[in-house]
Amino acid sequence: MGMTLVSKTQQTTTGSPVIAVWKWLVGPLHHRVVHALRQAAERHDPVGVAKLLDPDVAVVVDSGDIEHPTIRVVRGRYDAAVLLLHGLTSRPPFDLAVRSINGQAGLTLSHGGRVTAALNIDFTAGAISGIWVRLQPEMMRNWNTL
Repeated sequence: MGMTLVSKTQQTTTGSPVIAVWKWLVGPLHHRVVHALRQAAERHDPVGVAKLLDPDVAVVVDSGDIEHPTIRVVRGRYDAAVLLLHGLTSRPPFDLAVRSINGQAGLTLSHGGRVTAALNIDFTAGAISGIWVRLQPEMMRNWNTL
């Protein structure tokens, strides 16, 4: 007996098959948008970055400091684009890479081979609606030793 897409998805994921199929369908779109964000940042293109963002986007920057946590939030397409470009392209030169963050396309920022930040990117209707920037997260210790 043949296996359908939904039954295959049910075997390989937890949760409802509808959610699993939805993730399977939109995953490539998310990856393309994250890749386009990386390219626009590398070109230092504020207009290109802003075009990828939802008008009401929120960028949350988490210091990653366990003892003195600091969280800053920037809202709005243009303020978010300025913040992202400053953080992703400042000196010293950083390497920006598309990686899987929490099971979906995201970005990592590294310097000298050490990952220093992870960007978890959320979407609404194909536009970036939220970005959580985690600086020096615990989870990156293992990334830096691989």
